[in-house]
Amino acid sequence: MTKTVQDVKFAIHTLVDKCSGNDEEPFSTEEIETLIFAFESHILFDRVAHKFVPSLKVLLELQKVANTDTEADDSVSDHTLVDQNHLLHERSDMTKAILFSAIKEDILHDMRMRFGA
Repeated sequence: MTKTVQDVKFAIHTLVDKCSGNDEEPFSTEEIETLIFAFESHILFDRVAHKFVPSLKVLLELQKVANTDTEADDSVSDHTLVDQNHLLHERSDMTKAILFSAIKEDILHDMRMRFGA
């Protein structure tokens, strides 16, 4: 599905809530795809976003591999569901770390430009 600037505009509140801990749900695949679009299109953190796009794309691949493994098993056990849930939370934590790193890099880049480092 093609993403637009409107998608980013509508998703930004949810992304900030999840990043700040106000929303306990893990980041969904659609939200990560929206972040990738925003970074690639230079909508968010345009000066430093290119550094973080590969990391976000790997997170999507991680989910696809987990889904493929789950679909390969005919009978999904409770243990597999717990592993899947753990994987979603781990992916969400990694997404938060990438977002915080992008924010930090953007602030540092801005400070270098203003104060000449």
